[in-house]
Order: sequence, then C-alpha cells, then structure tokens
Amino acid sequence: MAYESANSSGFSDKWWVPVLGVLMMVICFGPVSQAKAAETGKEIFEDQCTACHTIGKGKLVGPDLAGVTARREKSWLVRQIKDPERLIEEKDPIALQLLREADDVPMSSLDLSDAEVAAVIGYLKSVEKLAVVTTGIPSQYMPTVLISLIVLIGLTLIGLKAGNKNVDVR
Repeated sequence: MAYESANSSGFSDKWWVPVLGVLMMVICFGPVSQAKAAETGKEIFEDQCTACHTIGKGKLVGPDLAGVTARREKSWLVRQIKDPERLIEEKDPIALQLLREADDVPMSSLDLSDAEVAAVIGYLKSVEKLAVVTTGIPSQYMPTVLISLIVLIGLTLIGLKAGNKNVDVR
C-alpha cells in the first residue's frame, strides 16, 4: 500500500510541484505571447499605418510615432487609433494639434478590433524598447567607463609584474 504524507489540511507535501510547473510555463511562454502580439502588431502597422506614419524616420502625412507610447497615455492611444474622428469632434487638444500639424488632413478610421489596436500599441512599445537597447552607453557614463578601464588595465599590469617573481624550488 502506497503511503502519501499529508498535512493537517489534507494537501500533499508535494503541492509545490504543480505550482512550480505552472509558474515555469508562465515564465517560459509569457514572452512568447508578447512577441507574437508584437509580430501581429508589426504586420498591422505595416499594412495599415506606414502610408502615413514612420517610427523614427520623420513625419510623413501623420506624425513620426517614435516614442509615442512614452508621450501619450495608453487609453488616449487606443481612442486615437480606434476612432480618431471622435477625438476631433470632442475637441481633444492633442488631436486638434496633430490635425493642424498634418495640414488639416485627419487620420482615417482603420476599423481595427480592440485586439488589433492592442497589438499595434504592443508593437510600438517593443520598437521603443529595442531603440533603448541599441543606443548603447549614455554619454554621461563615458568618463566613468574610461576611468574604470584605465584602473583595470593598471591593476592588471601591477598583477602581471608582481606575478613574475622567481621562486627557488629545491
């Protein structure tokens, strides 16, 4: 007869095994679903938005969208992408400013679903994260990096000099 220990609540002492399994699946597959959403958002952006917008390449008909998720609240972005005419009707100051900058050419309604709008915003966020990663070391850290390298090279040379002692082994 097999014996399985149980605590006073009736749970097995090995309760953590399935919990750990679920946690590992969430950790492993979470980024996959985010990457999938960004890929879908990229496809939608390329199909629906690139005629009027760029990301980091300057203004076309509409504004350059580099950094837009940092400048605007998500709820505003959702409304702007989903129903831009309504924001103009409501006299939203940001929408009216963008309209003036676009020579009074309004953004057309794209008839995207909520999931598609979320995917486009996810793509815009992923592009911004990629831009942050690819920029390298900020200029204010360069003196610290250079001084650290000089100290490291100096300590290495001292260590090499100290390590060249002749030892008499008998």
